[in-house]
Amino acid sequence: MKLSTMQKATKALVTLPAWQQQALADAGNFTNSISSVAEAYSQVPLIYRAVKMRCDALSSVPVHIYKNDNEVDWPFPCDMRDLIWRMEADLLGAGVSTVLKLRNRVRVLDLQRLNPFTVTIHYDNANGLTFSQAGKVWPESDMVYVKEFSYSDDVTSGASTVQACLNDAGLMNYQTRFASRFFENGAMPIILISADGTLVEDETKRIQNFFSKLASGVGNAWRVLATRTKLTPEVVSQDLDKMTMPELYQQATSNIANAFGIPVTMFMGDDNYASADSHRMGFWQDVIRPRAKLIESALNRQLFKSLGMELEFSFDEMDIFQTDEVERASAFATYINAGVNPEVVKEMLGIDAPDDMPFMAEKPEPVEVESPLDVTAEFEKWERKALKRIKDGKSADCQFDSELIPLAIQDEIHAALKLCVEPDEVKRVFGGEYESPQDIGLYKELKRANELLERSLMDKPEFHITVNTKDVDEPITEPA
Repeated sequence: MKLSTMQKATKALVTLPAWQQQALADAGNFTNSISSVAEAYSQVPLIYRAVKMRCDALSSVPVHIYKNDNEVDWPFPCDMRDLIWRMEADLLGAGVSTVLKLRNRVRVLDLQRLNPFTVTIHYDNANGLTFSQAGKVWPESDMVYVKEFSYSDDVTSGASTVQACLNDAGLMNYQTRFASRFFENGAMPIILISADGTLVEDETKRIQNFFSKLASGVGNAWRVLATRTKLTPEVVSQDLDKMTMPELYQQATSNIANAFGIPVTMFMGDDNYASADSHRMGFWQDVIRPRAKLIESALNRQLFKSLGMELEFSFDEMDIFQTDEVERASAFATYINAGVNPEVVKEMLGIDAPDDMPFMAEKPEPVEVESPLDVTAEFEKWERKALKRIKDGKSADCQFDSELIPLAIQDEIHAALKLCVEPDEVKRVFGGEYESPQDIGLYKELKRANELLERSLMDKPEFHITVNTKDVDEPITEPA
C-alpha cells in the first residue's frame, strides 16, 4: 500500500494487491514471453500437445525397408519409431535433426540421436560440414543431418516451428500465470482510497493495515472497519472482463495451430464428424506426408543407399488413406466411363504412376466361351448313340468323350444308362426326368412286378391289381 500525503496530512491511500506485489517481486521472471523452446514445450500446454501430435502421427506411419527388392528388418539395435519421433521433435524445436552413425572400421553398427541444442554445426570450404559436441568432432559422413528451410542460413541452421510460436506461447503463459496469481491472492483489484478530510497518523496506520490484509487475501480481513472520516474507494486497475482474455487466447491458439499445420478443431475437439474427417485427412495429406518424404529422403541418401537398402513410408496402408483410395477409384471409374481422357483424370485425382509402366492396363484378349447350344448338341449326340445301342441289343452305356459336359454329370449319366433297357428309359435320362440311378432301378422293379401280377391273375377277373409306374409314391389299390 502506498500513501499520498500533504505536509504529513494523509489524503488518499492506494492498495497494491498481493498478486501485484508478487508480480513486482518476480521482476524479470514474470514477463509476457517465453525465452526458449524448452520453456515453451514444458510450460505451455498447447505447444506440448502440438509437438506430441506431430511426432506421434509421423512415427505411427508404417515403414518398410527393402534390399534387392526384398523386404528386410530394421538393421540397427535402436528403436526405429523412437528415432523417427525424436527426429521430428528436433526439427520442430531446433529446426535441425542430427543423428550420429555409430560405426566400426567396416560398417555402421547403430544410430544415436544427438540433442541439436548441444551440437555446434560449422561449415568451411576445406572440411565442409562438421559437427561438434562436448569436445568431439564428426565429419558430415558420420552424421544423418536434416534441416528446415531458413532464409538466413542455407547450411548450418533451420527455422524452428516452436521458435516461431514463442510470442504466442508467452502470451498464453502470461494469461495463465496472471489469472492464477489473481485468484490465488483474493482476486482484489488495485484500489485508490480517498478521504474527505485529513487523517491522523494512528487512523492512517489502522486503515492501511486493514486494506493490506484485505488485499493479501487474509481470511479474517473481512471484518468491519469503523473510521471517523468518510473514505471513498475507487478501482484503478482494468477489469478482467474488459481485458479481452478469451479473444487473445483464441488468437494465440490459432497462430500456434497454423504454425504446426494442425487444424484448430483438432485442438478444441468441437468439430462435427464430416468436417473433422476432412480436416484430419488434410492434416495427414498436407503436413505429415511431406514431412515423411523429407526424412525418408535424408535417411536413404545419407544412410541406406550405402547399405544397399531403401526405406519407405507406406501411407497407403493406413485406414484413413484406404478409404480415400476407394473413393478415388470410384471417381476414376466414373470419369473414364464418361469418356474423359485417362491422363486428365490422373492429374485431376492426383494419382501417381511409375514412369516406366503404362498408366492404363492393356485390355485382355477376348476369351471364347462355348455356347450353350454346343453343350445341347453333345447331349443329343450321346442320346442318339445310346438309343442305337439299345436298338442293336447292346447296353445303353458306352464310352463317350466330351470336353463340354462336366465330368460329374458324365458320371451320373453313365450310372443311369447302365440300368436302361428300353428306349423310353434312355430318353428319360437325357430328358432330365429322373432324380438318380436308384429311381430308375426302383422303376424297373415295379414295372416287372406289375407284369408278373397281370399274367398270374389274367384268369381271375375279380382280382385286378394295378401298379402305377409313373408315380411310385401312389399306394397299390385293391378292389373290394
